[in-house]
Parts: sequence; structure tokens; C-alpha cells
Amino acid sequence: MERPAMTRDNNVLTAIDVGTSKVCTIIASRSNGRGLRVLGHSVVPSRGLEKGNVADVPTAEKTIRESVAAAERGAGVRVRSAIVGVAGSHVSFENRWDSLDGAGSHGVITADDLERAPEVAAAIAAKSGRRVIHAIPRAFSVDGKRGIRHPLGMHSKRLDVETHVVKGDSRFTDKLVAAVERAGVNVESLVLEPLASSQAVLTNAEKEQGVVLVDIGGGTADIVVFRNGQIDYTAVIPVAGYQFTNDICVTYNTSYEAAEEAKLNFAHTEPHGQEAEGELTLPVVGRTAKLKVQRRELCQLTRERAQELARLIRIKLLEANSGELPNLPLVLTGGTAKLSGLKGLMQGRVSSRVRVGVPNGHIDVPDELRAPDYATSVGLLLWAAAHAGPASPENRKGEAGNGSGSLVSRLLTRFRRRLAATSSSAE
Repeated sequence: MERPAMTRDNNVLTAIDVGTSKVCTIIASRSNGRGLRVLGHSVVPSRGLEKGNVADVPTAEKTIRESVAAAERGAGVRVRSAIVGVAGSHVSFENRWDSLDGAGSHGVITADDLERAPEVAAAIAAKSGRRVIHAIPRAFSVDGKRGIRHPLGMHSKRLDVETHVVKGDSRFTDKLVAAVERAGVNVESLVLEPLASSQAVLTNAEKEQGVVLVDIGGGTADIVVFRNGQIDYTAVIPVAGYQFTNDICVTYNTSYEAAEEAKLNFAHTEPHGQEAEGELTLPVVGRTAKLKVQRRELCQLTRERAQELARLIRIKLLEANSGELPNLPLVLTGGTAKLSGLKGLMQGRVSSRVRVGVPNGHIDVPDELRAPDYATSVGLLLWAAAHAGPASPENRKGEAGNGSGSLVSRLLTRFRRRLAATSSSAE
């Protein structure tokens, strides 16, 4: 389906969140400074994805094309490129130290030395079959003295950088890029989804004081830990909204759609409270008669899965050496964060301080997007604005805050060439 001719605007930014349950596209324009105004958005049910990964490129392409086209109609502009979120259990993380050879050769550490730090770290960390998504500087070491956050202008004979490197399996990232670009949109950059969500729901004060963000989507629960204003740890747990719904599906032999509706309207993590009283009916696959289910049973099922999720979150945070875990605030976001009772359960099992994060005042978004479900989508847009150049998103030099924008852009360019060559040979 051809998209209609529309206005092109170099100051238009687009974010596409390709998730397990939905594809959300948001289009916004930059006005004076870095202010953002949402022009249009679209949310469509996701197809062609499994557990956060593109499983069927043609089907995912159609879904993305549908979402983009609807957002374009609302905005009245044509989308040429977009920031795209990436997640999934294939994503891996590491904190590493690397030496920046030649740094300080002019007598002092320069801005150029610091700007090339992420690309140096990304190049060293790169491995066959693994795409570097981010290389985010955490701290520097000047002549062996670690813990320096701003070494610009310091005299040094040796400069090392500690970098948080995020990598994804090329098989999955390539499919994601292919689905988006075959839908007619160039991928400017891939951004780790929980990192994007943190842009939308966390404050700078929280990041400085220390905070854990858990983004519970449809396919995975993604964790980001911040300390001293820096990203400290990231992890992925393959338990999220899909598993809660699938438990209901399998237990009662009902359709996924009916199970999802039951989860949203009747599920709770506390099977012994007033919330668990009464019963509901569910259709049974292959039968005309419906099944009566005690709501208490449904809530017990939900509680067991929520307890598993809490246990896995604790395990991951212990891996991060979070000795102060009981005192470290926990922010839940993503669609599953709205599950009734989940906040209280996490407060009793993971952290004494828990809140549900929604896109905050960084940007004025439509009311329907001011919900945990859209933290990633809004965060991607904020990420795009933060790393775009002053004149046009196409003219930016890379992603200084991201730390790996230029490298990722070159890898995407090479991928596009391979994709074009493959398409030509197939014709």
C-alpha cells in the first residue's frame, strides 16, 4: 500500500516501538531549542513478533507500515527515518575498561579524545554475530586514577574509559531493521528499550541517588540500574505480560484473547482479598459451553507468576552487587506494571520503595500516551531529541550521549546495502 504524498520536514522526529503486543509510532516536531510537540501517533496490535523479537519479517513489516501510515495521517507529514527500540533475551551487557591510545597527545585531554571514547570501546568489544547497540561511557581513569567523570582539560599520559556496552544478536537486530526499512522507513539508530523508558519516567535526581527501573512489557522484563547518574547494570528477564496471559490460556484451555481480557479485568496478585471475590466465565477452545472460574483461582495463578518475576528480579539485582537493594527505589513501567497488586507484591519482595512510572513532564503528550504502556515509545522520542543536531536529525554527528551512534549508523548503512543487493538478486 502506497503512503500518500505529504509534507517533509527536517525538524520532524519519529520513534517506533516495535513490541510483542503493539507497535507504537509517535511523530513530533522540534520548535525553539529542543522543545517537542507531538504531531501524531498510532498504536496497532503487533503481529510477526515473539518475545520481543521479529519472527516473521513480512508480517512485522505490514504491521509497522500500518502504524507509521496512521501516524502520518494524523501528523500530516511523511516519515523518512526513525529511532527504533530494541529488546529481547538476545541482548547482552558488559562493563569494560579500555585504553584510549593517543589521548592527551596535545598535552591535555581534549573534547575529541572524549568523543571518540565510545567508538573505540565499541570497536574493541565487537564480535562476529553480535551488533554493538550502545557503548556508554561511565567513568574515566587518568594515569591510573579511576572514578573521574569529567577529565576534559586534565593533563595525562594515559587515559582509560569504563564503558557500559550493550550488544544484540545480529540475527535478531537485522530482522528488526529489515522489517522497519522494508516498511519504507530508514532506521537512524537502535536504542535499548529500557534505556529509552528511563528517559521518560526517571528524574535526574533519581539517577544520581540510585534507582532500579524494571520495564515489564509483553515479551520481556528489562532492568536498568542507575547509580551516581550513570548506567550501572542492565539485564533481561524472559518473563512478562505474555507469560501471565499464557498461564490463563493453558490452565483453562481458553483463547489468548479471552485470557488477555481476563488478566486485564479480573487478575490480581492477592488471592485472599476482596478483589478476588466472585467468578468469571471463559470460552473453552473446541466447546460451545463456557467455563465458570473462581476469581480467587485466577488471582492465585497470577500471584504465582508475579512471585516468580519478583524472584528473578532479585537474582538479577544481586548479580549487580546491589547490597543496598532494600533501600534502592524500584520504578515499574511497561504495560504489565498496571497489573493489579503487582506494585504491593514487589514492595514486599524486592524493594521497600516502589512506584509505577509513567511518561513525566519532559514532553506534553496526549492523555492516552501518559501511561506505563507507552514509556518506551515516549522515551524513544526523547532519546531522538536529545541526540539530534541543532538543525536537522539527519545532520547530527553521531550520538554523544549514546556513545555509539556513528558506529551503529555505519553498520546500518552496510546492512541496507546488503538488503538492497539481496532484493535486486531476487527480482
